[in-house]
Amino acid sequence: MSDYERYGDYDDIEEDSPKSKNPVVIILKVLVAVVCIGVVGLIAFRLIAFNSYPANVKNIYFNDKLTAYYESVDGNIGAKTQKLRAPYDDPDLGNFFCDHLIVIEDADQLQITVRYNKGNVGRISEGLGVELDIDDPEIFKYRLVDNYGRVYSDIGGTQFASRLMYRYNKLVFDNVDLTPEEGNAPEWIRLEIFVRGTSEDEPYSMVPIYENNADFSDFSDYELSEKEKP
Repeated sequence: MSDYERYGDYDDIEEDSPKSKNPVVIILKVLVAVVCIGVVGLIAFRLIAFNSYPANVKNIYFNDKLTAYYESVDGNIGAKTQKLRAPYDDPDLGNFFCDHLIVIEDADQLQITVRYNKGNVGRISEGLGVELDIDDPEIFKYRLVDNYGRVYSDIGGTQFASRLMYRYNKLVFDNVDLTPEEGNAPEWIRLEIFVRGTSEDEPYSMVPIYENNADFSDFSDYELSEKEKP
């Protein structure tokens, strides 16, 4: 074998030998991975916080009227729930969100939970020129109005909760005639929200919370857990 052939073999060995990795590149890749994981974790956390409600404003609430009805029918109260198709007042601002609708038709009762956050309360306060304390459960006033203009404002109980930037009010409306013997049953009901300390002639915001018409009437049974029974 000639000397030139030996030098050729040596060059091949040099080219095949593994190159050392640049530590700067490794650090950059690790930092990018950490940032990506952090962003995904933050988004997941916000989604979980957005969609979760404390138990005391999510579960059915037994006031005196519903407790008496529960005992009179041996617990068969016939509670129903419905998934809200448009649970917010504004698709862009989203000042108020509603969820966990519960209706007990034969007890003439409707329960709904409304949620708002600190940023939106600050914007409302600044826009209307009133001082609103987000931790005060009475900064807003509520009533129901159906498609026939009937007003329901008999609130038989409330529950308040806070979690992170959100505040929650569970509202229990009594004397809501969902199945009247005379007249027409509501085809839809909206929640009207007023800001205390301002003119209450017109609601500040409204959210549709109940539908029972030709376009939409899907309800499902609300099953009571052991913790929810009075």
